[in-house]
Amino acid sequence: MLRVRFHGRGGQGIKTASQVLGTAAFLSGFQAQDFPLYGAERRGAPIVAFTRIDKEPILERGPVAFPDLILVGDETLLEDSQAAPACGADALTTLLVNSTKAPNSLKDKLNLLTMPVTCGLTKLCLKHLNAGMILSTALAAAAARLTGLIPLNHLLEAVEIELAEFSPEQLQKNLDLVREVFELLNPVVFQEREEAGLFPSKLMALEQQEVRDAAPLITATGNMNLRKTGNWRIHRPEIDYEECNHCMICYARCPEGVIKEDAEGKPEIDYDHCKGCMICAQECPKHAIKTLWEMDYEHQSQ
Repeated sequence: MLRVRFHGRGGQGIKTASQVLGTAAFLSGFQAQDFPLYGAERRGAPIVAFTRIDKEPILERGPVAFPDLILVGDETLLEDSQAAPACGADALTTLLVNSTKAPNSLKDKLNLLTMPVTCGLTKLCLKHLNAGMILSTALAAAAARLTGLIPLNHLLEAVEIELAEFSPEQLQKNLDLVREVFELLNPVVFQEREEAGLFPSKLMALEQQEVRDAAPLITATGNMNLRKTGNWRIHRPEIDYEECNHCMICYARCPEGVIKEDAEGKPEIDYDHCKGCMICAQECPKHAIKTLWEMDYEHQSQ
């Protein structure tokens, strides 16, 4: 069995990537299983999706703990301890990262067991779709090619099935993107893993309980401040204080309440919790808040 895991952020098409791969595998004569796993269902939040491919009926259920292939759509997730895209990877795992960096630099920086495969999928999506954040078909094409199991014609047919609601023009752009990604990469030889035996568990007798004990009631004090949701951010707001007139409209419009007033009366952004919705930049009458790509900012600050 080949176990594939996709990591990305809400809005990048991670679920669709797993569906396209699963459909393409099925069209290629395999048994297939694909599904996503959501946490907070919001654009920018880390999400994960899975695909299993096998010649035999697939009896496994649940998340893929030890993947043969991991595809990371957003390289900023590699250093996110909560997303942990490399979790469960071992010497038999192939890791593809959407990045233009050299594979050896990522391997050394992240202490990976094996040399990752890198491919600038964002640039290719910008080229074909004029949208760098929609990675679904590009990731699916990369996964299909790396498995070495799926021919291009079945992959293209799967894209047509999964994107059936797209306009002919949009569909053609995605098909062209798929062809280019498929041709850029080479198949990987995956080694067989020892299959864990699956045995039925004993039946559990569930006793009737009082609603207070059985319902998911939360009585603890709030702890939302401890969850640093700033790692959901794709875009980063930066205040140009030379242009800012301290009107504090950004403070009033921020839906998350992460803009405060500092000791000098200037707006100050709490980047630990700012999710990058960019409403502040849209509402600023002086256009004093710039929109930066979070990934570019991180590279500049290193």
